[in-house]
Amino acid sequence: MLRSVLVLLLCGMLAAGCTPASQPPEATLEFTPVPSSTPTALAVPTPSPDDTYANLPQTATGLGFPQIGFPNAPVSVVVFTAFDCTACLNFYRQSLPTILQRVRNGEALLTFVPMTSGELPNGDPAARAALCASDQNGFWRYADQLYSWVEQFGGDAFTSERLVSGVAELGLDQTAWDTCMLSTRPGNTLSSAIASSQAQTGFAGTPTVFVNAEPAQPDAESIDAAIRIEIARADAAIRAAIEATNTPSPDSTIDPNSTEPVVITLPPVQNQEIPPPLTLTLPEDWRTRHDILLLGDVDGMRSIPFSYYSGPVTGGTGNIALLWGFPNLVVGNPFDTASIQVDLFTDGLRLLRLAVIEQGCNIGTDLRREYSVGGLTAVGTQFSAVTCPETADTRGWFAGLQQNDINFEFYVFTDPIEAIDGARAELQAILDSVRFVFPTPQATPTG
Repeated sequence: MLRSVLVLLLCGMLAAGCTPASQPPEATLEFTPVPSSTPTALAVPTPSPDDTYANLPQTATGLGFPQIGFPNAPVSVVVFTAFDCTACLNFYRQSLPTILQRVRNGEALLTFVPMTSGELPNGDPAARAALCASDQNGFWRYADQLYSWVEQFGGDAFTSERLVSGVAELGLDQTAWDTCMLSTRPGNTLSSAIASSQAQTGFAGTPTVFVNAEPAQPDAESIDAAIRIEIARADAAIRAAIEATNTPSPDSTIDPNSTEPVVITLPPVQNQEIPPPLTLTLPEDWRTRHDILLLGDVDGMRSIPFSYYSGPVTGGTGNIALLWGFPNLVVGNPFDTASIQVDLFTDGLRLLRLAVIEQGCNIGTDLRREYSVGGLTAVGTQFSAVTCPETADTRGWFAGLQQNDINFEFYVFTDPIEAIDGARAELQAILDSVRFVFPTPQATPTG
């Protein structure tokens, strides 16, 4: 994610010839029993202030099923539903708000698998119309319209004139929508939905809901209970992993006698340059950028300061992305204060997938190990990112540590991917030069 953003931010700042990697050819449609988990990013128009779905990422699976929510959410909610059935209308009105609240909290990623029931006329064109609106991040708002029309007009809800008028009412590009409606894409998605429903154990017609691949009753209370159970399971798994791998760093500044985690976090404003509280020595021709990264975390939208350093190294371009001032996702079992620890390894993995590497990349990581930043012990691992949608393959490592109760994660990688082998020592030398600089508290004069 951060890499694809920085391709645009730094093209004008770094050496000439900076261009994103070319897009891979579109894959041939395959029918699979379960919706693909790989999202396809869509264009993001500026939302209106009253948009129910504002600030929520809207994507689509590889089969074209619309998704909404943060990709790192611990719970997947998949809904097989239709616009032309009254039971689906009731589900949409009564249960969807509960799911959306979990989506806004970063706890659930919602996938809408579009079906047709035949209960009302023109259900197929209505589904196609909504799918074509999804190209412009208009699927969910268009779905709101469709269900409102069912309430108002019953069997006359989906006339051709009304479907077309909905595009203008939402301010979508009419030409792009028309082109999509004439294409085979929405029909392919509907065919994939049928194939997925037929192969899915537990499918019981529309609406059918799956929470982390397990069938759930479609009422709001049952869905919310199923989500709570899955969140508890995810929390337990993370705590177990931390207990198995966490070794406190000798450089940690956490008070061992404290019963509460002490982590300083920053609430910065986007588009402000906030340099980190450190100095480092960069080679000649390297460039620096400071900014704020706005991203969807498990507790909602969050702004995190980042600094990006880039320049020539042996065999290519070296890159160091620094994210700092962020809270820890997991700090131990809140019911066992003795277990509360800061774990920068877990946070490093989380931010790697959430913020640094483009969504859709094939990411590989190694075992936990120790590194050095400014002569201080840091924890991290090696990583690689290949077959990315827009950015080039890369490889490197990350190292996280806490100083003065502030969290820091350094991500080091190269372009092209093979340059890391010859440039590792050069990049480590930059990390070795890091010196953390914090203001000295001034004594309060006494009378």
